[in-house]
Amino acid sequence: MNAVMSAPGEPNAPGRLRRLIRPTLWRAAARGLAAVLVVAAVVVPLVSLGWTMLAIFMAVVLGLNLGLWAGRDSGLASLASAVLMPIVGLIITHYCDIQLIGSRAGMIALHDVGRFPYAAQFRFTDARVATEFSTSSLPRRPDGAAQRGAWRVAPIVAGNWTPSEPVQAWAVADVSGYGPLDFRTPRSWQQSYRAGVRYVATAFSPAHTALARALERFDLTAAPHAPLLYWVEEPQSIIADERTFLAWVMFGGVATWLFFLIGEALLVPATAPPDARQGQPRPAERSSGADVLPGSAGGGAA
Repeated sequence: MNAVMSAPGEPNAPGRLRRLIRPTLWRAAARGLAAVLVVAAVVVPLVSLGWTMLAIFMAVVLGLNLGLWAGRDSGLASLASAVLMPIVGLIITHYCDIQLIGSRAGMIALHDVGRFPYAAQFRFTDARVATEFSTSSLPRRPDGAAQRGAWRVAPIVAGNWTPSEPVQAWAVADVSGYGPLDFRTPRSWQQSYRAGVRYVATAFSPAHTALARALERFDLTAAPHAPLLYWVEEPQSIIADERTFLAWVMFGGVATWLFFLIGEALLVPATAPPDARQGQPRPAERSSGADVLPGSAGGGAA
């Protein structure tokens, strides 16, 4: 017979869809989920404390090592995961500029803001943004408009404040093309808000440059450890929205990793183990072996 039949007990090649139920795939998916959670759990507190460069370092180093661990079953999965996990950490580092971990200061007077150095949310009894003292981190364009991407700061003052008094807190904003609902733009300064969330300086948002220019331009003085705040209406809702954004970033990382594993299982040809590729000896090999054995026995008898 010309047709070659599989030997009894030799496993048949599984279908492509059957590859999705292999334990190896789901173990890799579980490792990827754990890697995303660990990266986020390490990077978020560092960013909230203002340690941006350390957060970047941990996002790259920890994400790379966890990525190699998550995709250790294949070289392609190791490469993909080693790129994906640091990206998740760097996205968190780049966009997380609000202190997400901290207490609420409650309703306080503006001059008491220094008594809450670790608070993340503030509400003031009498405060406003003195926009007449606002300064940008970048010079204005020739037409007088603020440059897009520039950061602006302005003093947060009480009703009876004078320029000779120290500034207890600063409002910070990013000049961007986002809509009026974005709390990071200077448009929020025009609202009658009396609350703020603590801004965390990052390497990508040079708000301190604008602060230094404001002190020099208007001859102002800043109180020791005066916080930089985003001027908002409801601090709790802003914190909740930022935490939701972080959850979506983590979900996106896990979903991307799962889709990659499924695509790899369906599209990349599966490699059989070495024993399975070698198989059992062919009929010709078995017959040649049978011919040799009697002669060897006879030679030994002789």
